Amino acid sequence: MQGEILLKLVTVLTPDDIRRMKAAGLGDLVKAILNGLGMMVAGWRRECGPVDSEVWAEVQIRLNELRTALCEG
Repeated sequence: MQGEILLKLVTVLTPDDIRRMKAAGLGDLVKAILNGLGMMVAGWRRECGPVDSEVWAEVQIRLNELRTALCEG
């Protein structure tokens, strides 16, 4: 259940949203949001262990895509 909720959270923002927010001068805010999401994901993984491995992988992929968008240009 927690995995599905986190997956929803990381799929709401798109890499393009991240780029646009950064271009608007909100890079620090976006970084804080992504760091918070990363901490939530890490906490969920510690709490739940290896369950929901497919959801875990998808959450990590999406979060990495958002972080990559933040680091671009």
